[in-house]
Amino acid sequence: MYVETLADFYANINMKDIPEPVIRKARVTLFDFLMVLSAGKYDSDFIEIIRCYLDSRVEAEEATVLGMNTKKSAQTAALAMGMISHGVELDDGHRHGTCHPAVAIIPAVLAEGERTKCSFEEMLKAIIIGYDCMLRAARAINPSHLRRGFHTTGTCGALGAGAAAASLRKYNREKMAYSISISGLQSAGFQEMLHGNPSIKALQPGKAAQAGILSAELVGFGAKGPLSIFEGQHGWLKGMTDEYREEDLLGNLGKRWEITKTYTKLYPTCRHCHAPIDMMIEIHKKGVSIQDVKKIILETYNIGIGEVGLIKRPKNFEEAMFSVAYSMAVALKYGVARIKEMKASLTDEDILRKASEVEIIEDDEMNKKYPNERGARVTVLLKNGEKLVLEQPIPKGEYDTPLTDEQYQYKAQSILEDNVDKARILGIWDCIVEQDHQCVDFGKIVELMS
Repeated sequence: MYVETLADFYANINMKDIPEPVIRKARVTLFDFLMVLSAGKYDSDFIEIIRCYLDSRVEAEEATVLGMNTKKSAQTAALAMGMISHGVELDDGHRHGTCHPAVAIIPAVLAEGERTKCSFEEMLKAIIIGYDCMLRAARAINPSHLRRGFHTTGTCGALGAGAAAASLRKYNREKMAYSISISGLQSAGFQEMLHGNPSIKALQPGKAAQAGILSAELVGFGAKGPLSIFEGQHGWLKGMTDEYREEDLLGNLGKRWEITKTYTKLYPTCRHCHAPIDMMIEIHKKGVSIQDVKKIILETYNIGIGEVGLIKRPKNFEEAMFSVAYSMAVALKYGVARIKEMKASLTDEDILRKASEVEIIEDDEMNKKYPNERGARVTVLLKNGEKLVLEQPIPKGEYDTPLTDEQYQYKAQSILEDNVDKARILGIWDCIVEQDHQCVDFGKIVELMS
């Protein structure tokens, strides 16, 4: 059974088996997550609802909701951190799996890790395992899964969170398999949230993180799930996809670490907006102003159009994060597309007018290349008759063009500049990334994030 193959590998991993670059990527990824979590605390449109929900919960104080100065049950803490961190669309992603792993995996690891008093080293291992399980499943079933209307972050995130929580509990092969299996039974999430009140999208990674912890808890009490969860007659693969690739799910275990295949977001928007934003920033650098532009034409793939091409004049920040036309206009005017500009421009009639005029065209060749490429072509016609054409197959920040340490730190400073001072950000970087991971105390992380 597929789940047994995965469980056998994950239950027997030791840190010495994991290459140092993989561990380093996990540490940098954790830092980026914590910074995005902080940004969500300040800028998510969903944050007040989360605060009210947390205030309503009277339960055992097992784990810290980082940044919120409260402790709740491990399940609730994971749910909350998943929702907070996904609220500003700055979390990492996986091109081949079309999903966001950090917001589903790391909240489960932080909450369960604090409750079980695991070492920082054990948390890093759990992050790596959670990413691997989630992203192998996501890679194996997409793009069919996405085209059927599922939100991969929620569906596959539950699997990874279950594996990560089982790792922190030091489960053997059998219990690891049951944890993944029961998490698979809880897989949920639909793309329809993008077409009405998209801030609710943050619920789905939070539920995935919570599901993983619940699964591990139930297994601890003796629960068992179907070992045929993946390939069974009424199993996960039958329900989730029209086709899947076994090699992507099980191939090269211990050699292909999926955490090393993730990208880092630079802009607070859906990833489908990023290549167009990159190109508009380049056009801005050429000295082109928004007033110089007569017309903008965007050619891209159909999945991207369906997710970010429908809203052109967003009414609020939650809609702005899913509007490629609006984010392009912001980038053209300012040469950047940070949270600050994305929010402030919602009443800028120059930007709204230019966004509403963007012509969006589906490109057949780009359809064929998705998800291996998430490209776009931008044509800008200037009022003086000049035409600028730029094409970019992959947005910046991908695993094959990774950010430098300085770029990670700059991203953190740029999204938190009005709320968190640079010294604190660099202190978190030093603790999470630079110090000997065997010496890092989780309590220090809680202190730095308070």
